[in-house]
Amino acid sequence: MKAIPSQARAKQKRAALIAAASECFVSYGYHNTTAKTVASKAGVATGTFYQYFENKEDILRVIAKQRMEELYQQVPSATEFLELSSKAETAGVKPGATERIFHQVLELIYAFHAQAPELHQILEQRKELDPELAEILGQGEKMLYDRVLMFVNRFNIENADAVAFNLFAMAEGLVHRQVFGRPEQSKVLTLQLGAAMLASYFDNL
Repeated sequence: MKAIPSQARAKQKRAALIAAASECFVSYGYHNTTAKTVASKAGVATGTFYQYFENKEDILRVIAKQRMEELYQQVPSATEFLELSSKAETAGVKPGATERIFHQVLELIYAFHAQAPELHQILEQRKELDPELAEILGQGEKMLYDRVLMFVNRFNIENADAVAFNLFAMAEGLVHRQVFGRPEQSKVLTLQLGAAMLASYFDNL
Protein backbone atom coordinates (compact mmCIF):
# COMPACT_ATOMS: atom_id res chain seq x y z
CA MET A 1 0.00 0.00 0.00
CA LYS A 2 1.17 3.53 -0.76
CA ALA A 3 1.77 5.93 2.09
CA ILE A 4 -1.22 7.90 3.37
CA PRO A 5 -0.84 11.57 2.35
CA SER A 6 -0.43 14.23 5.02
CA GLN A 7 -2.03 17.21 3.26
CA ALA A 8 -5.73 17.77 3.85
CA ARG A 9 -6.65 18.09 0.17
CA ALA A 10 -4.81 14.90 -0.72
CA LYS A 11 -6.49 13.07 2.16
CA GLN A 12 -9.88 14.19 0.85
CA LYS A 13 -9.11 12.87 -2.65
CA ARG A 14 -7.91 9.57 -1.25
CA ALA A 15 -11.03 9.25 0.91
CA ALA A 16 -13.24 10.05 -2.09
CA LEU A 17 -11.54 7.32 -4.11
CA ILE A 18 -12.01 4.79 -1.31
CA ALA A 19 -15.72 5.65 -1.02
CA ALA A 20 -16.09 5.48 -4.80
CA ALA A 21 -14.34 2.13 -4.97
CA SER A 22 -16.67 0.68 -2.34
CA GLU A 23 -19.66 1.82 -4.41
CA CYS A 24 -18.18 0.44 -7.63
CA PHE A 25 -17.40 -2.96 -6.13
CA VAL A 26 -20.98 -3.19 -4.88
CA SER A 27 -22.59 -1.91 -8.10
CA TYR A 28 -20.37 -3.51 -10.76
CA GLY A 29 -18.72 -6.41 -8.98
CA TYR A 30 -15.01 -6.96 -8.54
CA HIS A 31 -14.10 -7.89 -12.12
CA ASN A 32 -15.96 -4.99 -13.73
CA THR A 33 -14.49 -2.41 -11.38
CA THR A 34 -11.40 -0.67 -12.73
CA ALA A 35 -9.20 2.25 -11.79
CA LYS A 36 -11.05 4.24 -14.46
CA THR A 37 -14.55 3.49 -13.10
CA VAL A 38 -13.42 4.32 -9.56
CA ALA A 39 -11.80 7.59 -10.64
CA SER A 40 -14.87 8.53 -12.66
CA LYS A 41 -17.16 7.86 -9.69
CA ALA A 42 -14.89 9.99 -7.49
CA GLY A 43 -14.81 12.80 -10.07
CA VAL A 44 -11.06 12.71 -10.64
CA ALA A 45 -8.71 11.68 -13.44
CA THR A 46 -7.59 8.07 -13.70
CA GLY A 47 -4.02 9.21 -13.11
CA THR A 48 -5.09 10.54 -9.72
CA PHE A 49 -6.13 7.05 -8.72
CA TYR A 50 -2.59 5.80 -9.27
CA GLN A 51 -1.16 8.59 -7.14
CA TYR A 52 -2.75 6.93 -4.10
CA PHE A 53 -3.19 3.27 -5.03
CA GLU A 54 -1.25 0.70 -7.01
CA ASN A 55 -4.31 -1.00 -8.49
CA LYS A 56 -7.81 -2.17 -7.55
CA GLU A 57 -6.40 -4.98 -5.41
CA ASP A 58 -4.57 -2.35 -3.38
CA ILE A 59 -7.66 -0.21 -2.79
CA LEU A 60 -9.72 -3.29 -1.87
CA ARG A 61 -7.14 -4.08 0.83
CA VAL A 62 -7.44 -0.52 2.14
CA ILE A 63 -11.23 -0.89 2.25
CA ALA A 64 -10.90 -4.16 4.15
CA LYS A 65 -8.49 -2.61 6.66
CA GLN A 66 -10.80 0.35 7.26
CA ARG A 67 -13.85 -1.89 7.70
CA MET A 68 -12.11 -4.02 10.30
CA GLU A 69 -10.78 -0.97 12.14
CA GLU A 70 -14.22 0.65 12.20
CA LEU A 71 -15.80 -2.50 13.60
CA TYR A 72 -13.07 -2.87 16.18
CA GLN A 73 -13.50 0.75 17.32
CA GLN A 74 -17.21 0.15 17.89
CA VAL A 75 -16.75 -3.02 19.91
CA PRO A 76 -15.73 -1.32 23.20
CA SER A 77 -18.92 0.76 23.22
CA ALA A 78 -20.91 -2.42 22.68
CA THR A 79 -19.01 -4.55 25.15
CA GLU A 80 -19.68 -4.09 28.74
CA PHE A 81 -17.80 -7.37 28.42
CA LEU A 82 -14.76 -5.70 29.84
CA GLU A 83 -16.69 -4.32 32.80
CA LEU A 84 -17.75 -7.77 33.92
CA SER A 85 -15.26 -9.17 36.36
CA SER A 86 -14.64 -12.70 37.55
CA LYS A 87 -17.35 -15.27 38.26
CA ALA A 88 -17.46 -14.34 41.93
CA GLU A 89 -17.75 -10.65 41.20
CA THR A 90 -20.58 -11.11 38.71
CA ALA A 91 -22.87 -12.63 41.33
CA GLY A 92 -24.53 -9.26 41.82
CA VAL A 93 -25.15 -8.55 38.14
CA LYS A 94 -28.84 -8.17 37.40
CA PRO A 95 -30.52 -11.07 35.57
CA GLY A 96 -30.42 -10.59 31.81
CA ALA A 97 -27.37 -8.30 31.80
CA THR A 98 -25.20 -10.76 29.91
CA GLU A 99 -27.97 -11.38 27.40
CA ARG A 100 -28.29 -7.64 26.76
CA ILE A 101 -24.55 -7.44 26.13
CA PHE A 102 -24.68 -10.30 23.63
CA HIS A 103 -27.70 -8.77 21.92
CA GLN A 104 -25.90 -5.45 21.55
CA VAL A 105 -22.85 -7.14 20.08
CA LEU A 106 -24.94 -9.22 17.67
CA GLU A 107 -26.67 -6.03 16.53
CA LEU A 108 -23.26 -4.51 15.90
CA ILE A 109 -22.00 -7.49 13.89
CA TYR A 110 -25.28 -7.64 11.97
CA ALA A 111 -25.08 -3.96 11.00
CA PHE A 112 -21.47 -4.45 9.88
CA HIS A 113 -22.44 -7.24 7.48
CA ALA A 114 -25.78 -5.85 6.35
CA GLN A 115 -24.54 -2.38 5.41
CA ALA A 116 -22.76 -3.79 2.32
CA PRO A 117 -23.34 -7.54 1.95
CA GLU A 118 -22.08 -7.54 -1.65
CA LEU A 119 -18.80 -5.98 -0.57
CA HIS A 120 -18.44 -8.46 2.27
CA GLN A 121 -18.89 -11.35 -0.15
CA ILE A 122 -16.29 -9.90 -2.52
CA LEU A 123 -13.81 -9.67 0.35
CA GLU A 124 -14.53 -13.27 1.34
CA GLN A 125 -14.02 -14.48 -2.22
CA ARG A 126 -10.90 -12.43 -2.94
CA LYS A 127 -9.08 -13.41 0.25
CA GLU A 128 -8.71 -16.91 -1.19
CA LEU A 129 -6.70 -15.42 -4.06
CA ASP A 130 -4.94 -12.53 -2.32
CA PRO A 131 -2.67 -13.46 0.63
CA GLU A 132 -2.27 -9.81 1.66
CA LEU A 133 -6.02 -9.34 1.84
CA ALA A 134 -6.38 -12.60 3.75
CA GLU A 135 -3.81 -11.38 6.28
CA ILE A 136 -5.63 -8.07 6.80
CA LEU A 137 -8.96 -9.81 7.38
CA GLY A 138 -7.30 -12.42 9.57
CA GLN A 139 -5.67 -9.77 11.75
CA GLY A 140 -9.01 -8.00 12.12
CA GLU A 141 -10.77 -11.18 13.17
CA LYS A 142 -7.94 -11.95 15.60
CA MET A 143 -8.43 -8.58 17.33
CA LEU A 144 -12.14 -9.27 17.73
CA TYR A 145 -11.48 -12.81 18.92
CA ASP A 146 -9.09 -11.46 21.54
CA ARG A 147 -11.91 -9.28 22.89
CA VAL A 148 -14.14 -12.33 23.17
CA LEU A 149 -11.37 -14.28 24.90
CA MET A 150 -10.86 -11.40 27.32
CA PHE A 151 -14.53 -11.63 28.27
CA VAL A 152 -14.42 -15.39 28.70
CA ASN A 153 -11.32 -15.17 30.88
CA ARG A 154 -13.21 -13.00 33.36
CA PHE A 155 -15.18 -16.07 34.37
CA ASN A 156 -12.09 -18.12 35.23
CA ILE A 157 -13.38 -21.17 33.39
CA GLU A 158 -11.45 -24.05 31.91
CA ASN A 159 -10.85 -24.27 28.17
CA ALA A 160 -11.31 -20.51 27.76
CA ASP A 161 -9.83 -20.63 24.24
CA ALA A 162 -12.31 -23.27 23.15
CA VAL A 163 -15.24 -21.38 24.67
CA ALA A 164 -14.14 -18.13 23.00
CA PHE A 165 -13.73 -19.92 19.67
CA ASN A 166 -17.23 -21.38 19.89
CA LEU A 167 -18.78 -18.06 20.90
CA PHE A 168 -17.07 -16.26 18.03
CA ALA A 169 -18.04 -18.95 15.51
CA MET A 170 -21.66 -19.12 16.68
CA ALA A 171 -22.13 -15.34 16.64
CA GLU A 172 -20.55 -14.99 13.20
CA GLY A 173 -22.43 -17.99 11.80
CA LEU A 174 -25.73 -16.75 13.16
CA VAL A 175 -25.28 -13.33 11.57
CA HIS A 176 -24.02 -14.75 8.27
CA ARG A 177 -27.03 -17.04 8.05
CA GLN A 178 -29.43 -14.17 8.74
CA VAL A 179 -27.80 -11.70 6.32
CA PHE A 180 -26.84 -13.99 3.44
CA GLY A 181 -29.20 -16.93 3.86
CA ARG A 182 -32.39 -14.86 3.68
CA PRO A 183 -34.32 -16.98 6.20
CA GLU A 184 -38.02 -16.55 6.82
CA GLN A 185 -37.28 -15.85 10.47
CA SER A 186 -37.01 -12.15 11.23
CA LYS A 187 -33.77 -10.45 12.20
CA VAL A 188 -35.35 -9.35 15.49
CA LEU A 189 -36.22 -12.90 16.52
CA THR A 190 -32.91 -14.32 15.32
CA LEU A 191 -30.83 -11.88 17.34
CA GLN A 192 -33.11 -12.13 20.37
CA LEU A 193 -32.89 -15.93 20.50
CA GLY A 194 -29.21 -15.90 19.61
CA ALA A 195 -28.37 -13.55 22.47
CA ALA A 196 -30.38 -15.63 24.93
CA MET A 197 -28.67 -18.84 23.84
CA LEU A 198 -25.17 -17.39 23.99
CA ALA A 199 -25.79 -15.81 27.38
CA SER A 200 -27.29 -18.95 28.89
CA TYR A 201 -23.87 -20.62 29.05
CA PHE A 202 -22.53 -17.90 31.32
CA ASP A 203 -25.69 -17.34 33.32
CA ASN A 204 -25.59 -21.00 34.36
CA LEU A 205 -21.95 -21.02 35.47
